[in-house]
Amino acid sequence: MSAVPEVMPTAQDILADEAASLWLRSALQAALERDPVDALNDALVLAAALDAHLRIELALEDPS
Repeated sequence: MSAVPEVMPTAQDILADEAASLWLRSALQAALERDPVDALNDALVLAAALDAHLRIELALEDPS
């Protein structure tokens, strides 16, 4: 099972969803106030860093 939903919610859906974490809603709100290209680029870098961190923490693969 994947954490990514089949139908991606919109930014407004996430902001309105009380089940969404405060961290996610706060980060999304801040990102929406930025240049969308810069915000997306930073989000992709963050996602890659978090993915690498997860893999290291769970010893899923060699980080190099």
